[in-house]
Order: sequence, then C-alpha cells, then structure tokens
Amino acid sequence: MTGTPLPADLPDDRLPDVLGKALAGLYTGPARLPARPGGRTEALAALHAWTGAGYANRNFLHGNVSRLSMYLRHGMLGLREVAAHARSVMRGRERDEFLRQLAWAEFYRLVLRQEGARVLGNLEDPKYPARWTPDLPDDVRTGATGLPCVDAWLRHLMRDGWMHNHERLWFAAYLVHWRGVHWRAGYALFREHLLDGDIANNALSWQWVASTFSNKPYFMNRDNIDRYSSGRWCGTCTAECPFRAPYETLEGQLFGGRA
Repeated sequence: MTGTPLPADLPDDRLPDVLGKALAGLYTGPARLPARPGGRTEALAALHAWTGAGYANRNFLHGNVSRLSMYLRHGMLGLREVAAHARSVMRGRERDEFLRQLAWAEFYRLVLRQEGARVLGNLEDPKYPARWTPDLPDDVRTGATGLPCVDAWLRHLMRDGWMHNHERLWFAAYLVHWRGVHWRAGYALFREHLLDGDIANNALSWQWVASTFSNKPYFMNRDNIDRYSSGRWCGTCTAECPFRAPYETLEGQLFGGRA
C-alpha cells in the first residue's frame, strides 16, 4: 500500500479497482471482492448464525460446515471465541467433532511456532519411495486436466477461494500421488487462491497427505469420491478415471504396496 488512506465513503463496488491498483504485482488474475465479505462485523454475524446443525455430515460436500476458517485465518475471529460459541449452541458428538477440528488448527499453529520455516520443507521422509517433480503442470494450473472432478475442484478453488476439506484432500492426493508433483507446488497454489490458506494449516495438511507429517500417505478411490460428493461427477463421467480401483490395487500402483 502507498500509505494513502482509503476514503471512508468509498463504495464497495470501487474497492476492487482501488485496491487492485494499490496492490499491483502482489496477486494474479482480476481484482475482485471475495465471495464472502470480510471484516469483524461480518465474521461475528457468520459465527452467530452458525448452529452446527447437521455437522455430523461434514465429510459430504453438501454437509453443513461452518466456513469460518477465512475469518480465523485473518484474525477476525479467535479460536477461543469460536470454541465458546460451539459449546453454547452444539451438543453431543457434533460438538465434540467441531471442537476436535479447532484443536487441530491450534495444534498446527503450535507446530509452526516450534518449527518455524521448517514446515515449508519435508518434516519427515515420505513413507514410500516418492519421486516428485517441483513444478505445477500447466493443465492443473488452468484447471484443464480432463478429469471432471479435478477440474471442478480447481474451478471451485480459483472462483471462490474456498474448497470443502474433502475436495482439498482429494486434490492434494491427486497432485502428489497420481501426478508426482511435490506438495510444495500444491501448497503454493492454495496459498495463492485460498482465502483461509494460512501457512500452518496449509503446509501441514499437504504434508499429512504426502506422508511427510504422518505415518502413511493419504489417498482415495472413485468410490470414496462418488460417495462423499453424492454422485456429483462419477455417474456421468466418461474420462479415463485413474481413481477407479480398489484401495489395495491403488496402493500397489502408487506406493509399491508400501503405504
């Protein structure tokens, strides 16, 4: 920023142009407002509107997830106040699971505090003979892989700056294990587009998939995608599906049976 304050009466529809010029060179693509508005007021409104009803189905793409991560990422909400709200409005296993997710976020922050910039490199050796290339392939960057599900995940990322957690895991596994791309390239892509892409959660989640911060690599198959997307892509897909096989078969193909 130039240090010149924004006019207090600047209308929202002019923000992309004004901020885009002030931040030129620091972002890619057209300057635009995010799909969800930012700020403490909007964050509190989103928090108070969150009841957690249906959170038990959070692993399904249609599941009721809070989408508060953007506000947590930018300090508009704190973990403790989100936890306090959850304790007041949620009950039983749904509350416990939601609090567990907050605990993961806090754990990742503590790991970042302890390890510092080391989280941007492999914290451990991968648990299989990985041979990763460093660069993001062009078809991935442009969302033109030819796989309807993967391209939909990428459109979601680039259009909305947000992905469901299962979409993140699926895409990370696809990029690292099927395409053989180093997790750092995916980390950089997420940092570029995700509104909630903080260093700790982003880097350590990629390492969890890659098995450099876990005891085995994460991967999925077609049945898993079909189930948790409620048949969104697989039923009509005519692409040569790399995920169509039992887990045991994919494990052997991807990891030599060492996962």
